[in-house]
Amino acid sequence: MKQVFIFTALAVILISGSVFSTQIPTIQGEYIEARSASVYVGACHYGSEYVEGGKEATLIWNINKGIWNDVQLDGLTVVAVVSAKDNLAIDTKTRRSAVYVDSKATPEQHAAISDMLSKKQVDVLGTVVTTQTAPIDYTKDGTKYDVSVGEVLQLSVNRFPCEHCTQPHQIWYEPLIEVQNPIVGKSEVYRYKDTHLPVNWQQGETTNNVFVGKFSL
Repeated sequence: MKQVFIFTALAVILISGSVFSTQIPTIQGEYIEARSASVYVGACHYGSEYVEGGKEATLIWNINKGIWNDVQLDGLTVVAVVSAKDNLAIDTKTRRSAVYVDSKATPEQHAAISDMLSKKQVDVLGTVVTTQTAPIDYTKDGTKYDVSVGEVLQLSVNRFPCEHCTQPHQIWYEPLIEVQNPIVGKSEVYRYKDTHLPVNWQQGETTNNVFVGKFSL
């Protein structure tokens, strides 16, 4: 009887220790992902974009709270622009990224964010060609989001008011990272121009190319 009690107690300690070590995310916040292809659209439109489109994306982490390497990161925003030779849904080998860290970040915060991305998002970002500071403006008003990275990037997003589209079978992609309850949205302004990646774009019309949700790392 004593041996059974000891075994049970040890099992409870091991299980509870495992749960406790994984239940608290280190970094939490809001996430926006804008793709260069429609994520919610009819089948014909999706098919026409799939082969030649979808090779670029902008990933935005707005950190509400979090600590990495004992450095507080609350209130900072990180933006990564990702490109590949083929659609990002299938091309994980040729991805290249330019990462922009909020200029409000201290050198210690900049180093912590760079380390966090290298450990948590390496598969998503691929080869990071540059990590630099830039003035990042992130604002939210109801379902609308506006993000700018200096003169490099401007993105205006309006997410759909419901969590699930009325025709979910027309959502062809998934977010590039794990997102809690992602909501599809549309970009109304989306342009990027920099020298670090061989891609620039200026979207000329509203497109259903956005995911919005919560992230935990």
